[in-house]
Amino acid sequence: METFDLGYSVWYAFRLLFIGLVFVFLISGIDDLFMDLVHYTRLIYRRLFRRKLITPVTREQLLATPEKPIAIMIPAWDESNIIQRMLLNTAGALDYKNFHIFVGVYPNDEATAHEAQKAREVFPNIEIITTPADGPTNKADCLNWIYQGILIFEKKHAIRFEAFVMQDAEDIVHPLWLRFINHLMPRVDFIQLPVFPLDGPLHHLIAGVYRDEFAENHTKDMRAREVLADSLPSAGVGTALSRQTIEWLAGRRNNQIFDIKSLTEDYLLGILLNKMPGKKIFLQQWVQFRQQRRRWFGRGEKEVIVQQPVATREYFPNEFISAVRQKSRWILGISLQGWSAGWTKSLGSNYFLYRDRKALITNLAVMLGYVVVAYWAGTITYNAFNTDGQIPPLVEVHEPIFKIAMVVIGIFAWRILNRIYATSRIYSIPEGLMAVPRLFVGNFVNFCATVLAIQRFIKAKISGKVPEWGKTSHAWPSEEQMRQYRRKLGDLLLERRMVTTDQLDQALAIQREKGGKLGQILVDLDVLWEEDIVQVVAEQENQQAVEIDPHINRNVVELVPRAFAEEHRVYPLAIEGDRLILAKEIGKGGLSEDGMSQLLQQKVAFRLATGADIDFAIRRGYAPGHDSQVQSERLGQQLLEDGLLTEEQLRDALRQQKRTDERLGDVLVSMDTITSEQLETFLRSRNE
Repeated sequence: METFDLGYSVWYAFRLLFIGLVFVFLISGIDDLFMDLVHYTRLIYRRLFRRKLITPVTREQLLATPEKPIAIMIPAWDESNIIQRMLLNTAGALDYKNFHIFVGVYPNDEATAHEAQKAREVFPNIEIITTPADGPTNKADCLNWIYQGILIFEKKHAIRFEAFVMQDAEDIVHPLWLRFINHLMPRVDFIQLPVFPLDGPLHHLIAGVYRDEFAENHTKDMRAREVLADSLPSAGVGTALSRQTIEWLAGRRNNQIFDIKSLTEDYLLGILLNKMPGKKIFLQQWVQFRQQRRRWFGRGEKEVIVQQPVATREYFPNEFISAVRQKSRWILGISLQGWSAGWTKSLGSNYFLYRDRKALITNLAVMLGYVVVAYWAGTITYNAFNTDGQIPPLVEVHEPIFKIAMVVIGIFAWRILNRIYATSRIYSIPEGLMAVPRLFVGNFVNFCATVLAIQRFIKAKISGKVPEWGKTSHAWPSEEQMRQYRRKLGDLLLERRMVTTDQLDQALAIQREKGGKLGQILVDLDVLWEEDIVQVVAEQENQQAVEIDPHINRNVVELVPRAFAEEHRVYPLAIEGDRLILAKEIGKGGLSEDGMSQLLQQKVAFRLATGADIDFAIRRGYAPGHDSQVQSERLGQQLLEDGLLTEEQLRDALRQQKRTDERLGDVLVSMDTITSEQLETFLRSRNE
């Protein structure tokens, strides 16, 4: 009798749990369906009735708007492994000139400050602001001190920034991001750009969960929020505030722009702006670019034209613990600390506050749902092997709750289809299909993160302390991943007026037809020298290029043996401080600067050069009689000083000489720069 009572109690408890979960999922599902209705209704309406009225912003419009000063704020704690690369990439990739980057560092984090200083040596518009207190405090506190540093900078340099941009140390910014801010502000007071995680291997399930969630939230939910609510939450990155907005916040908070008691200061910032008049938008813009993709059938790759959203890209963790820590910070700040912001007078804004806070319940309910499913599977197995005592089902088919459960299952299937569509649109169809198994992985991560958030919240309440900045360790993408987010070579060449539009179109047409690299095609068409391409590619990749003068002091050349230079395709140029500067052939990969430093037992820094440059330098620099070549007067320089050559003609002749290894005089004659008679006359006069 005892066993029967216990078994009945367990069955009844699971029945009640099942019924409760059905209603939780039904309410949440109807909420999600409403969001879908808003999104798709808006999408259809715009396609049918407003498509001709809505014209995308063109590049010409962006370029035509005079550049206003823009300040970029980057808080950094324990980011020494990536901050230099992020700053160099950001400063070099942005298609904009009138901006300054302000990096907030801590007195007890010298490594991060040191790496930021290295970037500042390359780009003087990078400013480093040190907080007065040791870190880590929290992100809001660091941002507040950055703002104070900006005010001091403005007074000192008589400048007034018209827009303030929030980014993180792991962000990859889109080249046109500041152009859009400059074009839209001050007509718009708040801009949030989509945030999309970087592409990654399909088997990285946890990182894939981030891709799925952001793909759906930042294409559908944020757009619906823009329509229905009076405010938009900031994602903390890719957020732009107008001067009017930042001063409004400063006035309300005694210059404390961000709430230092919150771990999601960006989210609360968006809620607070509900009280400020002014336009707030979620910016969705797409640009076209060409990309090499593996063929579905057969071998090799093909070039395709794809649409790329203007968005902030960044790495998200693929480790379970790191993901739980990061998501717990979001849940703690939004679903728990967010209650401190209360509610608003706007029905639409309150609806979205409810959606933000319901995650605290649904994340726990989903895991309880798995427990119920496990119990259900167990009863089926038990009943299959035990015919004597059958465990009754939790609900009978004829019960109304069963029909409601079927509706919930239908809503769940619809949710999966939406997730597949959103992920496929931003990434690829295989990524979209992987969103199905990743949904279950994401549910488990969110459950653990919710439990951790509740623990941290309770602990903070008992201790009376603000939770620490539980930041996630960050990584920087590979060189291959970075290429698709940089400014395109053709755009850079046009901007520098190194090619005409017709020449670029011709080269692109050849590339589409035959494939190959754009730079090499322009070289083959005799539009540019290879050295010209190297200069632009080096800038595109935040590196430095050089044209080698092989007549360098023998002491420098002898630091690298000839066999070593030939093997690794390098050539010694100079000593700068404690570093040996080496020219390295572009596109050859090979050892990193650290690896080369270990082999040579000398700190090394690379400069990029053409293959022809490296070959010529090795032949001439290591040749016997090098010292006499250095000491002798150089023909090209003499001809230039005597007015027989222009600098451009001499440059072209020297470049041609590297490819033919002929005497410079013979090269000048073959290029019709001077006549053989002029050369002979000049040489006779020099020998007299």
